[in-house]
Amino acid sequence: MGKGDGTGGAARRPMTGWTVLIWLTGFFGVIFAVNGFFLWVALGSFPGTVVDSSYKAGQAFNNEVAAAREQATRGWHVGVHLERSIEGRAQIAINAEKADGSPVSGVTFEARLMHPVARGQDQTVDLIEGESGHYTALTPEPVAAGNWHLIIEAHGAEGRVFRSENKLFLKD
Repeated sequence: MGKGDGTGGAARRPMTGWTVLIWLTGFFGVIFAVNGFFLWVALGSFPGTVVDSSYKAGQAFNNEVAAAREQATRGWHVGVHLERSIEGRAQIAINAEKADGSPVSGVTFEARLMHPVARGQDQTVDLIEGESGHYTALTPEPVAAGNWHLIIEAHGAEGRVFRSENKLFLKD
């Protein structure tokens, strides 16, 4: 080995089976580590499914659009306030007004707190009307901090008259 052979004068070690094994193990070790990281991120951030059956949801789509248009013509203003108590239960308060500012009364409001991933944590409560147009409820079980879907529905004599879906984040 010397000048002119392309090694720059440095002696090269021969590639042995151990060298190949170390390089292959290192290469695939990096691949597995990166895939493991991606899997961890994906499972930790999976928001869950919105519907169990896209086909059935598609069948009801036109009815949902018609109900949303009918709801918009009512012009209701529904404000929702949710806070967690010291023991972790959620206090839900709704203030509902008609387009003319008069309170919405004589309907039943239902609130569903749905966890995006763990359906076993979902809770449904019927709100009780205190003052006219003011409805409140307290969840029976504590509600964990984190992301939640809050679905509010009002039912009257003619069926569902109001629906609202909101994503919210509850702090510790």
